Amino acid sequence: MSSLHHPKSATLAAFAAGALDEARGVVVATHLEFCEACRRAARDFEALGGLCLETIEPAALSDDAVQRFWMRAGASSTQPSPASTRAANDRELSDARPLSAYLKGGIEAVQWKPVAPGIAQSVLDAEGYRPGVLRLLKIAPGVRLPKHTHRGAELTLLLEGAYEDELGEFARGDLVDLDHEATHSPRAIGDGPCICLIATSAPLAFKTFLGKAIQPFIGL
Repeated sequence: MSSLHHPKSATLAAFAAGALDEARGVVVATHLEFCEACRRAARDFEALGGLCLETIEPAALSDDAVQRFWMRAGASSTQPSPASTRAANDRELSDARPLSAYLKGGIEAVQWKPVAPGIAQSVLDAEGYRPGVLRLLKIAPGVRLPKHTHRGAELTLLLEGAYEDELGEFARGDLVDLDHEATHSPRAIGDGPCICLIATSAPLAFKTFLGKAIQPFIGL
């Protein structure tokens, strides 16, 4: 699967360094499963980080450092990585690791909560800067989200369908990486609904009365 829109270099670098919260990490990691260009970029950032570590002067460990490490490791419960449900030649975004761990039964089993005419969501259990930062959003064909900007970072990965806004047209597999400088009002296009995986680091700033009215109900 090829994508026209990718995360910013700074976002990929933060992902490679392990500096993203869980919610944004899930979005980027899912995109990377299907984007060879971004996988290569992430590997390059990891290699660069390794080179930087080689230049750091080693620090002496305390006498009980190893013992404390094993105590913490023994107290942690390890969970096996969920197996991907896709075949190698039949990639589905909703079946990708790590997203499959959050979508028990796939997209078809998602319990959607209507929040406005033509708009529904499902909040996923992931840690981030605030509760509910990772969610699925489903927009019916022709429906437009109220115009808004962002108080922080927003990562949007299109799982199904497409949308258009002031910034362009985005389709399945695209990752839209926005910040406070972007103002837009996405409208779902095509015959089917647009389903997006969204991670936000701060509440959106809606520009319209409708957007401000529904914000308490959608949590975006």
